[in-house]
Amino acid sequence: MSVGRIGFIGTGSITEAIVTGLATCADVPTEVWLSPRNARVAGRLAQAYPMVRVAGGNQEVVDRCDVVCLAVRPQVAEGVLQALRFSGRHHVISFIATYGVDKLRTLIRPAKTLVRAAPLPTVAEHLCNTLVFPADDIARSLFTQLGGAIEAGSEETFDVLFSATATMGSYFALLHNQARWLEKHGSSYGEARDYLASLHFGLASVARKTQSRFDELSGEFTTAGGLNEQVLDALRAHQVFSAFDEAFDQVLHRIGGTSRPDQ
Repeated sequence: MSVGRIGFIGTGSITEAIVTGLATCADVPTEVWLSPRNARVAGRLAQAYPMVRVAGGNQEVVDRCDVVCLAVRPQVAEGVLQALRFSGRHHVISFIATYGVDKLRTLIRPAKTLVRAAPLPTVAEHLCNTLVFPADDIARSLFTQLGGAIEAGSEETFDVLFSATATMGSYFALLHNQARWLEKHGSSYGEARDYLASLHFGLASVARKTQSRFDELSGEFTTAGGLNEQVLDALRAHQVFSAFDEAFDQVLHRIGGTSRPDQ
């Protein structure tokens, strides 16, 4: 199912990633309309891709497009959406993490079709699945082109999976910590960065090519009495993985508790 004209309310990094990814898809939208608030990003995309247009305001995006993506920060979302006039023809896809379906419906009436999605920056290179709820033909078609779509069976499951996206910053912080350690012991930061990036790319490739559980892969890559076991035991002794559990619990409470008022 092709998307003819698609609009974005909010022109930040996720919108930029999606538009960049769409530009290299087989089924490119005829027009992509961007809100003008982030003039730098909107202007750059309009200059790079002929299908991109910069609207005079948010309402023009809504008026010109049947498919409207909401990509504004949760802190300002309510005010932005209350100022817009939707109609029954609109197909709304929201990227707002802490706004659940029930809350969003009150803000986009009378639009009838609403989908939550969690696109990540790597959709620009078609490298990542995007979470979607509920199942939806247009959202599935859009994100399948951008790396894949995973349709959650319930909003609760969507929020649980969404929680995992909160590890991106800590992932790169871990790599930075490793690179700094290597640098301290004689490597240049550039050498360390290149080596670690290739190492983790390879490990991710292994995980994508197999259906093995992650604990099974950990076992395969951990030799008894070896160096990997030594580091793994040290991390367990410092309760690093328990700290991740606590952080995930807090993130899920923030997402689910805010998006569904009954919680």
